[in-house]
Amino acid sequence: MSNMTDLQQAWSSVLTQLQMDMPRASYETWVLGTVALGLENDVLLVSTRNAYARDWLESRLTSTVQRLLVGILNRSVSVKFVIGDESQEEMEAEAEETDEPELNIEPVQWLDYDRIVQPHKQVVVKGYLRRLGMEIGPKAVWLYVGFHQAAWRVQDQHNASGKPLHSHEVMRFSALSNGAFWRLLKHAGIQQHLTGLVQRFDSQDTRRFRRGRDGRPHRAPIRYQVFMTPRLTRADAIAVHLRLKALIEKHNSITSALQEMLAVQDVMELLEPMDVKLPHAPVNTVMDMVKSETGENFSPEIERLAQELHRRIINCLGDIHIPHYFITETIHRYNLTPAQAWLITVARDMAFINARTGERRDVVTFKRGYQEMAELIGSNRYKTVQAWLHLQWASQQRGGNLSRFLQEIELPDSKTYADLRVESMPRAFRVLLDEPLDADGSNKVDANGSHMVDADGSISWTQMGALADANGSHMVDANGSDLNSFKHPLNT
Repeated sequence: MSNMTDLQQAWSSVLTQLQMDMPRASYETWVLGTVALGLENDVLLVSTRNAYARDWLESRLTSTVQRLLVGILNRSVSVKFVIGDESQEEMEAEAEETDEPELNIEPVQWLDYDRIVQPHKQVVVKGYLRRLGMEIGPKAVWLYVGFHQAAWRVQDQHNASGKPLHSHEVMRFSALSNGAFWRLLKHAGIQQHLTGLVQRFDSQDTRRFRRGRDGRPHRAPIRYQVFMTPRLTRADAIAVHLRLKALIEKHNSITSALQEMLAVQDVMELLEPMDVKLPHAPVNTVMDMVKSETGENFSPEIERLAQELHRRIINCLGDIHIPHYFITETIHRYNLTPAQAWLITVARDMAFINARTGERRDVVTFKRGYQEMAELIGSNRYKTVQAWLHLQWASQQRGGNLSRFLQEIELPDSKTYADLRVESMPRAFRVLLDEPLDADGSNKVDANGSHMVDADGSISWTQMGALADANGSHMVDANGSDLNSFKHPLNT
């Protein structure tokens, strides 16, 4: 592909695909206007308009572009984004550095997870857990968060699959005490909730042993399988499966049905409940739905479309970023229950800090008040949330003072008195986006990671959270997708 015309055609194909996959505002802000400058030693140099665009594209689209180029060029190609004026120097530098082609190493996964997310300073899980948490409850959610982070550590350390980790590695990021952790792992209801998220290989009654160095038998580690991409909620799985069945009947083709569902602009439309009942129990993923409709054998193209649809649904709410410090220090220091800690996490996810402009949007409105807040933690007891925020009302308060993190304020642009007796009226809260490090809260760290304190107390610098235009009118998630009204409801 040394011909410049062919190279431009290949890049044009990439841009066309990105334009279809990305929100229009994100594409026009960051991608539009990029130019392929040259391909040398399997490194494609792409010119961007400024440093902001270069950094944004490098951190969020590198793996996507490289994957697209594999399909277009039929070979693996690395991508380097540069500012227009730096292009020539970059090309010359790249040419000088590649004298030994036998040292060219191709990663198995095109993911910049370590560099972009920096999970050694923060836990990053899918924003879809907000919907899943309404079904499985905060205790199961925090167990999944702990296992999710432990699974990342296994991968990060390049350990063999199934390499044992001490239970403290999971417990540390589960926001649970030692007793609660083991009790919940054995709880039948929690195990049911964790299906499709964390599953134990062996049954509870199975005892596996191995011979130790002393020659005597010792208990073998308990084996768990962690799904890094979560399953769908039961309600969402039913809605998606019913729509898939209807479209298969309409087109008489599962490929066309999946393509039509992928073409939907707002993914949330696919999750709206339908009046029809599913004739069987819901399954966990879109891939399972396809398997149930076509049998065990289906083409790689159908599998790719099913995975893409499932991934798009799971990614529709972006990512949730939770600092290590919040899980390992704040939750225990302020005696927060799993439900309180998850409600704070969800509220912070609904708010955001603009890392580019420094804008802080820390006011969050719950349109159905305490009732909605209770539903977000999988409960229908709105009075519990009410008592968390008004300690003087409770004779026996379990947990910490939630008002330290969520302070109720008057509704913006509203003269309506917030009647505390009305559970379902809109309520606005100012969310604490900083981690209080001292007892008096005098020393803080930004929750969006711009000034991050690690679990060991050392200060690190990272960047996370949502991006917005200077006026905040267009909010974009860290993965480049628009933040829809479900994730960031308008404060009106």
